[in-house]
Amino acid sequence: MDFLYLLSVRAPNRFFFAVMLGALAGILYSLLIPMLMSAVTPPDPSFTLLNENARSILGVKVSNFSMAALFFGTCLGIIIVSSMSEIMLSRIGSDCARDIRTSIYRQIGTAPVEAIEKIGVSRLITSINIDVPRIIIGARAMPLIFVNLITLVGMLGFLVYLDNDVFNFVILAIAFGVVVYQLPISVGRAFFTKSREANDLAQESVRGLIFGAKELKLDEDKQTFYSNEILLKHEENLVNAEKSAFTITTATVNIGQLLSFFVIGSVTFVLTNYYPIDTTTLLGVVMVLLYVTGPIGIILNDLPGLAIAAVSYKKLKNLMAEIPAESAAISGGGEEKWQKLILSNVSYAYESNGEESGFKIGPVDLVFEPGSLSFIVGGNGSGKSTLSKLITLLYYPDTGAVYCDNDMVTDANINTLRKQVFAIFSDYFLFNRLLIDVSKDKEIEANGLLKKLRLDNKVKIVGGHFSTISLSDGQRKRLALLVAILEDRQLYLFDEWAADQDPEFRYLFYTDILSELKKKGKTVVVISHDDRYFDTADQLIIMEQGQISSVHSQNSKLAS
Repeated sequence: MDFLYLLSVRAPNRFFFAVMLGALAGILYSLLIPMLMSAVTPPDPSFTLLNENARSILGVKVSNFSMAALFFGTCLGIIIVSSMSEIMLSRIGSDCARDIRTSIYRQIGTAPVEAIEKIGVSRLITSINIDVPRIIIGARAMPLIFVNLITLVGMLGFLVYLDNDVFNFVILAIAFGVVVYQLPISVGRAFFTKSREANDLAQESVRGLIFGAKELKLDEDKQTFYSNEILLKHEENLVNAEKSAFTITTATVNIGQLLSFFVIGSVTFVLTNYYPIDTTTLLGVVMVLLYVTGPIGIILNDLPGLAIAAVSYKKLKNLMAEIPAESAAISGGGEEKWQKLILSNVSYAYESNGEESGFKIGPVDLVFEPGSLSFIVGGNGSGKSTLSKLITLLYYPDTGAVYCDNDMVTDANINTLRKQVFAIFSDYFLFNRLLIDVSKDKEIEANGLLKKLRLDNKVKIVGGHFSTISLSDGQRKRLALLVAILEDRQLYLFDEWAADQDPEFRYLFYTDILSELKKKGKTVVVISHDDRYFDTADQLIIMEQGQISSVHSQNSKLAS
């Protein structure tokens, strides 16, 4: 019923109309057998199908013209109303899929960075690409099942009219089939759940194969181990679970579809020995039971899809429940100008992992002045990356406060204050276009920067789009630096930007780019190990094990 709800809330009027059209199609379907029965068993015993009084239509003789016209008109009506119903439901389903994806995008977009980092990219992408389509398939199947249930009910109603004893027998057979059907379907659903869990692990291992390609390529034994013991093992678990699930459900569906024929055989060869049934009634019963195999088959064929959709729906709901909404207020498009950044008694701790307590930095007291250059240095695991996310307002401090000039950063203003920050992290993402309006002046500035960064022979900017981002790591970082300068923010943070640059561009970055940003009054923070350039810093912040061990000002002797 959750699937029906998804469709109904998207377009309640269209959904209701589509379902009613489907119901009408089901009713019309159920009338076809009575029409045929009335045509082949008329009250006049002298009637034959080769009626000498048949009317000729376009050279074709048609017996019992009125009933024939009603029959073919009903068939045409079924085609029209069922097509309209399915087309409308398909369109609603497409809109619903878009709305679900949009809702996920918004929830991800408004979630705290640490929540996204904790959940992981693979789970999010897998849910969007796998769970949402499966849910929509299940949602679209529900009305179709509803239509065929109406057809089945109509046929069973006609069966009551033909023979009440046969009807009771058929109902008992259907009840028995439903009970027997549920057990293997439940087992199949469990395997579908297992396969969905295996899919997450498989996607994560594929991510490792792609993003760890360089590391794996360096060691054939390591690559073989990763392939056999991780990637292919997860893939094997996924395939085995899917095989088991589909084997069970397919066999169950086929058994369910044959149930109608078992009932027909039982009525013909067994029930007639205990209850008096005339030949005409028996013919009608057989026709009805043969006819309902279609609706029963459609219903049974859609049930495995519903089982898969139910697993994906539960998976998606659980995933969305893990993504908290950030408490920050929506900025409304404005921005708040500021220059100085102050961290006052700030600390931040990650969640504990079982018995092991989470990593913590702080308390930290730092001031970043406009027109100043600050270097943050320290070994791996010293807390530089965590501090950088506090400085760029991506993380909320657990204790203490962050101030932009005299304004304390709160939920009410953090989004407007963030608009004055630009960061290039070590795991930065380079978009294939500028995400700002590109005026003529910006275009001239961009072309000048392309030339300065030696990218003009590699990249062109057309309509705000980069002609390519298929570049070397160093070139991509230089292109990201171009974007940073064009966006003209107040605070810049560069996390190991020069790590993979040639000496020429490393020198350009430390002595030219950073100097220009300082002259413009920007607040610049650099995470770096390039000790030969430490003397260009106005303050050198040294971190050890989450604590600031020392801060050297411009006039201090900078010692490593």
